[in-house]
Amino acid sequence: MTRNSFLEMLTIWLVVLGFPCSAKMYDFISCIYDENDRDVVANCSNRSFTDVPQGFAENVTVIDLSQNEITSIEKMSFPYRLMVHTLSMYCNSLTHLDRDSLKNLPHLSKLDLRGNKINCTSSSLPKGLFRDIPLKRLLLSDMNIKQIHDDLEYAEETFLDLNQLEELAIDSPPNPTFGVGFGNLTNLRNLTIRFCQKNSLNTSAFEVFTKFNLTAFQINACNKGQVDTNITDVFPYLDILDIRNTDHTDLSQRLVNLNNYENASMQRISFIANTARYGVSIQQCFKLSTKDTRFLVTMCVSEVYLVGNRIRIIEGGALIHPPFSQCLRVLDLSHNMILEEYDLFQSLFFYTHLASFHFEQHEIDLKQYNDYIYNFFDSHSIFQDTNEMVWPGREPQTCVFSVSAEIRGSEVNPQSESSATAYLMLFPRNLTSLYFAPALRPFVDMKHDVHFLGSEKWSKVVFVNCSVVAYNVGVFGLNNLQSLEISGNGFIGQPTTLMKSFPNIKNLSLNHITKGFKGIADNIESVLGHFQHLQNLHLKNNDLFDLPRNVEKITNIRLIDVSYNSIKELSVGTRKRLDAVAQKKNISVNLRGNVLSCGCGSLEFISWSVDSLVDFIDIDHYMCRNDNGEIIHLMNIADSYMKMWRSCVSFFWLLFSICLFFLLILGFSLSLHIARNVNLLKRWSVKWLGLDFQQHFKYDVFVYHSSKDDRRWVCSTLKQKLEDERDLRLCIPDRDFEPGVYTCEEVLGAINNSWKTIIYLTQTFLEDELCSFRLSSAVYLGDNLKSDRFIILFSDAVFRHPLPPIINQLLDEDNRFPLEEFHKSSLWDQLHSRILSKD
Repeated sequence: MTRNSFLEMLTIWLVVLGFPCSAKMYDFISCIYDENDRDVVANCSNRSFTDVPQGFAENVTVIDLSQNEITSIEKMSFPYRLMVHTLSMYCNSLTHLDRDSLKNLPHLSKLDLRGNKINCTSSSLPKGLFRDIPLKRLLLSDMNIKQIHDDLEYAEETFLDLNQLEELAIDSPPNPTFGVGFGNLTNLRNLTIRFCQKNSLNTSAFEVFTKFNLTAFQINACNKGQVDTNITDVFPYLDILDIRNTDHTDLSQRLVNLNNYENASMQRISFIANTARYGVSIQQCFKLSTKDTRFLVTMCVSEVYLVGNRIRIIEGGALIHPPFSQCLRVLDLSHNMILEEYDLFQSLFFYTHLASFHFEQHEIDLKQYNDYIYNFFDSHSIFQDTNEMVWPGREPQTCVFSVSAEIRGSEVNPQSESSATAYLMLFPRNLTSLYFAPALRPFVDMKHDVHFLGSEKWSKVVFVNCSVVAYNVGVFGLNNLQSLEISGNGFIGQPTTLMKSFPNIKNLSLNHITKGFKGIADNIESVLGHFQHLQNLHLKNNDLFDLPRNVEKITNIRLIDVSYNSIKELSVGTRKRLDAVAQKKNISVNLRGNVLSCGCGSLEFISWSVDSLVDFIDIDHYMCRNDNGEIIHLMNIADSYMKMWRSCVSFFWLLFSICLFFLLILGFSLSLHIARNVNLLKRWSVKWLGLDFQQHFKYDVFVYHSSKDDRRWVCSTLKQKLEDERDLRLCIPDRDFEPGVYTCEEVLGAINNSWKTIIYLTQTFLEDELCSFRLSSAVYLGDNLKSDRFIILFSDAVFRHPLPPIINQLLDEDNRFPLEEFHKSSLWDQLHSRILSKD
């Protein structure tokens, strides 16, 4: 049944029954519903409920109301009968339960009330609360009560009805003594006590439980309470013993007190953080000697946890005597002060049936005072029957060597056991889980071949953050390995031989390679190309700017993980190669954590990522930086692309419009300028391009004189010498202008249509004001008329009088010729040359 159909069924069921439409009624819709082969689960955790929601279907079997703000369970909290067998109220604000609050849960067998404010008195747990309730597991520990009064008495009559109870977790009474009211728990097998009081917990507190056959006894003293060393004397048949976070008693006393269990068989012994604390002072370190373990090694124990006991030295033989070494399957020595960390590896071979070894030490573990409290982790989870871990693991950032295995039957191949080794590492053949995280870095650089013995079942090896540099050496004994992570280390040279040591690898992680990664990335085919089964390749945090070339050519590659690198976009060549591969098989790329470029220059890449057959992992979490430097989260790549496209196109057209507008203005201005300076442009082209000016100008020279002057010299002598004898084209106003008084426009036109202009300057010219005015007007209206375009023929008498300003402006050393000297033939040649010159 799908979740949607289940919700529809609930809604129809509510309408048929006609419940009142209160707000509380529809709170259950906020829950997440799931159905499996055994249960119908209503997950209502962390929904900020202040009351138990209403409207659960009758066939719901598991209700999780943990981590809300519910203060009480009232009589009508469950107003009709339900099939619920498991109810979790963990971590609320419960202060009490009404007497009949559970009567409509007749199948309830597991109840979790941990982390509330219930003080276990008759006011919070009234008599008859558990009557006719078949509870087998009741968790009442870890109550969030600031102060417990010494005269507080537990509601023992309430517990009289729990004659089917098999497991009880409870905070100890303030006495601390459990009264006769607990004497009816005849089926009790598992007892867990949280004892957070600054006094002593001894055997007298548990006399009422001595007549029961307890198999599991666990105490958490919160680093406050003192637990007597002989506390276990009253329970001679325990299968699980767990004492942690105690004061005034060290590990040595705990181990010696196992004399009552000499030669016994047990599933688990956990002595965690048993240190001699006296106020703020603490036992500095501890030596685990053969004398301390003399009773432990006689026992057949499957699991041993000696965590956080400040062990500095383990005496040789302290933990490797049979039958202990032959029975041990799980060993945890984490969070001590062990200096010879690597020696722990040498001892593992003696545990012939060891399946799991856990060891991690941090720098804080080596300090003189560490007040960390190891709480029970999942051992009281209401949703499972077995313990997954005895204490919560913390993710270390230091060196980790981890091994896990799976049974693959015929896939497991025997390994060769050559004795010609440089490094030889022996492990029990049943080892399937190893977690080794040392604080003192016992691993040395790999300069020689390494041989593993007893590693046939290993399927995964993690060797990270150890700062080890590996040469191109061989590793033997890991032929069956399926997954390998060697991140946070480095390589000398191309590790081709090293990689060929793992022929069956399917998952390979080379994240944060500290040295030599460029040699791998540049030669990916030679280093990794031999892998025939590799499907997932992780190359995180290696400062890549693109996919390594030809990485997609690895035979069976399915995932290329280059997250958290420096990739802005995939190159065109990479995209083409990925597209070619995607046509033949499914291939995925993970670019999460790279700040991609989503500026206008990267639109092609964004468009490709939308249309490509390549599958991008976690694409909803990608980030990119736009042209303004802003970081954008690409929640939907297609929508993001359209927004970027519109932004880029609108900006382009804005720039295009502005440029076009300026080009039009510039073209208009240039056209006007050209129109006004046509003659200037013609002169410039003649002068600088070497063109023939006679092809571009109507006249070679314009002769300007006063109309009152004697025209005979101009019309005869000047004309004969220049036009007749030297083939120049002259423009003479009396001959070439319209009859009558000529105007300024005519003078200006003649100047512009002539290559040079001769001014016939005489006394009469100076006296003719109209003549000077026409010349001045033409020059000022002309196109940048300069003196080099004018030649002045003057008589000596003109310099005896003030000259007009226009004449002074046009006079130059090279453009004036005296009329009195024109009897010389050479002067006419000079004048001719001046007219033809382009200066």
